[in-house]
Amino acid sequence: MWGVGAAVWCVLLAGLLSTDRLLSLSVDSSYHLQVMEVVRHAFLIPQKGHEFMAEMFIYPKLSHRFAALFATLGWSELNALLMAGVLSAAVVWLVLFDQARRVSLTYLVASLGFMLVNIFAVRGAFGAELVNNFFFPQIVGEAVAMLCLVGGAALLPRSRPLYVVYATAAVLFCGCFHLVPTLKLAGALMAMLGLAWLRDLIHARRFDWVGLVGLVAIAGGVVGSPYFWRMRWMAANNGSLHLATAMPLNGLAAAAIVLALLSAWVLLVELRRDPGAVEADAGPTAATVLLACLGAAAALAMLAQYGMYVFKGDGSEYAVLKHSFGVFTLLAFVTPLWFLTVLGVRAVPAEAPAEDNRPAWVSALGPAPAFAAQLVLMLCLFLRPSALDVPRLNAILHDVREVRLTRGLEGEKVMFSASDVKPVTTYMATIAMLRSPHGGNVLSLLADGRPDRPGDVDYIVTLPGDAYDKPGCRSGKPVGLVVVMIGPCIEPRSLLFKAGGSGVPYLREGWGLPEGGGVWSGGKRAVVELPISPAQRTLSSASVQVAAFGFLPPQSPSRTVTVSVPGGQPETFTFGLHTALRHDYLLALPPEALKGETVKVTFDIHDPKTPRELGAGPDDRQLGVGLEAMRIIPTPVMR
Repeated sequence: MWGVGAAVWCVLLAGLLSTDRLLSLSVDSSYHLQVMEVVRHAFLIPQKGHEFMAEMFIYPKLSHRFAALFATLGWSELNALLMAGVLSAAVVWLVLFDQARRVSLTYLVASLGFMLVNIFAVRGAFGAELVNNFFFPQIVGEAVAMLCLVGGAALLPRSRPLYVVYATAAVLFCGCFHLVPTLKLAGALMAMLGLAWLRDLIHARRFDWVGLVGLVAIAGGVVGSPYFWRMRWMAANNGSLHLATAMPLNGLAAAAIVLALLSAWVLLVELRRDPGAVEADAGPTAATVLLACLGAAAALAMLAQYGMYVFKGDGSEYAVLKHSFGVFTLLAFVTPLWFLTVLGVRAVPAEAPAEDNRPAWVSALGPAPAFAAQLVLMLCLFLRPSALDVPRLNAILHDVREVRLTRGLEGEKVMFSASDVKPVTTYMATIAMLRSPHGGNVLSLLADGRPDRPGDVDYIVTLPGDAYDKPGCRSGKPVGLVVVMIGPCIEPRSLLFKAGGSGVPYLREGWGLPEGGGVWSGGKRAVVELPISPAQRTLSSASVQVAAFGFLPPQSPSRTVTVSVPGGQPETFTFGLHTALRHDYLLALPPEALKGETVKVTFDIHDPKTPRELGAGPDDRQLGVGLEAMRIIPTPVMR
């Protein structure tokens, strides 16, 4: 019965700590809001019609469906996301502290103390995925993994064949949420089974084929998930992760090594105990084994991904650092566990039932200490100022969505931009509510909330009184809090080089066939012949503004290009991972260049590569730079 009460308590606590609050300005919130908006209205998501989702199309989506449940029940957009995340954190902490109180009340207090130090010193804690970060699916996956692990611990002493089936299915299921908690879950389930298998071999001299097959099956559940290979590919994406203290990669690896050694030491002590003690249905021994197995799994998962990145270049530092939350949390639990177990300071002898050795008042408390510890930790973690005015932002997002639904404006032909909201919220509204692809013009919103080329968009959704709300440029009546503007009325259009774009007729030698996002160079030299309008010839000083992207596969993550015009000073630019999708730059035009009908802009690519030579596919094109848009503007440029 207390399980139902625990569920109600976690929902109430999460509602208190998440309503009308957001604790991060991370761009990840935009992507996860976008996915939640899609899954709210479609169970099956076909590729056709959802190209705007980019790599989020292949992202595991069960966590977003969980958030969509709250949205369906009445939570507004951002509240639904944070509610699902904070509720997941509440579940994780209640499970951990419940296991801790089963070891001893002293151990629970010690673990809570270590965790409070962790939160204020490092903030490497489950739930901190939502504080100055927005790794929302990861914390939901952690809750799923924790519940699956507790279920496995209860099933193992009852039926080993059923445990093998359950554990494999649990790993496959958790893989539909996020890779990091899935690796921990698989490792912990394998450690629990492996410990029981070794105990049989050592103490009973029995070779258990079911256990051996189970170890292979659980590992197969990780690699057998379709999301495992997709997430491995996405792990190459770089990003930023924020803790209370900047954590170098080697520092995290050192913490993981300590965690692995302490966990292994605890498990080695347990291995020497009588087999029946560890597989007891409840009590300090079973909880000790669960926590030590989870600690070992968290450490080894981090070290495995660290090794793949450092020694093979597979993944990214960002992906490895996402293990920080699990490593530091479990270090806070395993360190006092090591003192209690290895140094023999156990509160309850394993040979006797827990109830026989605890004071009556401790037994009378039941799970109450776990709830108290969870409450203290959740308050310390989530009682922080909101990073955004969430009620106002939710209202704006609602009305921007109404523009899409009532006016039929979505995709490349519309964006949201306003000066008095945070830049990330303009990006959020554009990709989530208006379903615009993540092209260069859209990505430029993240800098200051303004697109580089507003005139290239058919319509701009903004707030009344904004600088974009120019007289005579509105399209139709206001939609709630927002108005719709005609983009080319705000600023003249650029030449676009995507398939069917206005700039395609001006491509000369060295370019491939225009595609959806632009056109790739096809060798070491490529030329564009830009037309010059009568108005542009009157400019006293002019520049060419170029929006371009680089070919940057992981095997060759840098590309250099020199851009020049006749009689002008050439400019050399290097594309890196942080500018892979977009790189805006200016090339000054000499006065004589404006006297003709056209001006030739030449791109000299220093090191074009073919996908075939990099092992990235059969494509034999020499790719270097991709061209999205160009225009001639007065110097200096606005941004």
